Amino acid sequence: MEIGNLLFGHSRGEYKLENRDLVNCKDWQELLYVCECDSYGCTEDFSHETERGGYENDLFCINPYYWGEDKNLMEMPNFLYKPTGFEIRWYKYPFRDSYMNQNLTDRQIKVIWKKCAEYVKNCF
Repeated sequence: MEIGNLLFGHSRGEYKLENRDLVNCKDWQELLYVCECDSYGCTEDFSHETERGGYENDLFCINPYYWGEDKNLMEMPNFLYKPTGFEIRWYKYPFRDSYMNQNLTDRQIKVIWKKCAEYVKNCF
């Protein structure tokens, strides 16, 4: 484990998200694409931009890792699915040292991402 994460990282949660390869799965990549997000979760869709530079709508939120000291911004999850309150938090890069607040399988997480991508596609 990197010393910075040990001392300052905030990716903590109830359940460890073990599969870091999810960062390359087509469902996550499609969600980033339709939200005009880069690989960190920063969006170019400024009409849906969060305070942290991520993407948010009525269904979900994607936030890049936060490097600042504002406690309110620091406590925001990196991914939030609003209907169930499902959250993922990571350290620096998506799915690195990741934790979630609900014990979902990779398949269940991918279904959520598909729903989120479809929601964005259907809004336009």
